[in-house]
Amino acid sequence: MKTVDINEFSGGGHSKPNKYFIIAYNGGTGGLFAIYYQVLDYIVYAESLGYIPIVDMKYHYNQYFKDGRMYKDNAWEYFFKQPAGYSLDDLTDDAEIKMSLRWPIDPEFSLTKTNLYADMDNNRIKYQKYFDKIQYAPDIKNYLESNYKKIIGDETEILGILCRGTDYLNIRPYGHAIQPDPQTVINKAKELLKKYNYKKIWLATEDADIYDMFKKEFKDILIENPQYRYRNTKDKVLSQVFVDRKDHNYNLGKEYLLTMYILSKCKYFIGGVTCGTHGLWLLSNAFKNQKYVYLWQLGSYKSRRKIRYSNFLQKIFSAKTERFEDKKYYVLTLCGIRFKHGRKTNSNIEYINNNI
Repeated sequence: MKTVDINEFSGGGHSKPNKYFIIAYNGGTGGLFAIYYQVLDYIVYAESLGYIPIVDMKYHYNQYFKDGRMYKDNAWEYFFKQPAGYSLDDLTDDAEIKMSLRWPIDPEFSLTKTNLYADMDNNRIKYQKYFDKIQYAPDIKNYLESNYKKIIGDETEILGILCRGTDYLNIRPYGHAIQPDPQTVINKAKELLKKYNYKKIWLATEDADIYDMFKKEFKDILIENPQYRYRNTKDKVLSQVFVDRKDHNYNLGKEYLLTMYILSKCKYFIGGVTCGTHGLWLLSNAFKNQKYVYLWQLGSYKSRRKIRYSNFLQKIFSAKTERFEDKKYYVLTLCGIRFKHGRKTNSNIEYINNNI
């Protein structure tokens, strides 16, 4: 595999490159880490082809534009550096350009096609090339580091929790990961409090009602999180909820980054699997600095409605395994008649890092 060294174009007398891979990402209503780790796939893919990656979130819709700046700013650069230091302004008429397709990408370069948590230690080695590909923009880096010191200080014994609510629990969006019930998460946190005797809890949630539940249960143990939280979103996705705040979506992204940045440094972590968890996996170098990790893997909302057959003969006779949300089904088909037996599966992951 050919891999381009983007550092060779960063000065020192080297000529300017002329082969660019434009990651034309339409983030839509996706969250920041849904964008983050899919763009990351394309960065690694572009470099393997010998092209310089440039992320374009200027001419493609995403929810993070500042007020009045839609299609005027490159929203990627609000939060992150360009991976090779080159921007859309560096393109010339004679440049050789490749444009990214929307999806999918070669599985060899795709974190989205990988069970990151199945073998944590080996995956940390396998995907270590991903960990430093995306760097924070200077202003964001300063914001994260200064606020970490203000909020956390020198405390080290912290349980980090990711507990999604709002549109995840209200709408149960098709294909998205099923989230654990908030009370289940609280019960797990209480169990770990007795076991590890941690001093504080850092809660990442966009749901004000869930935050109130944790505050009532844990009181002063819960560190105050300044992240904006929603209440009574009903059947709306968060991007459809109007909030009268200057540059709300940009600030929402910045606050979310701070929440996840702090979460990535907590010694203990529990939560449901989401794009945020994937982002956390990357920020923490595959939970390298976490003593304990517990993830609820509960399947996907309405992940499969019907038994799938690849040809006509399978409809007459076949034996298959199918999954629907949190159940595994064993399906025997005889002469077109299906015999189906299902049982709940528990694929939750408990990871203990004995090196800490």
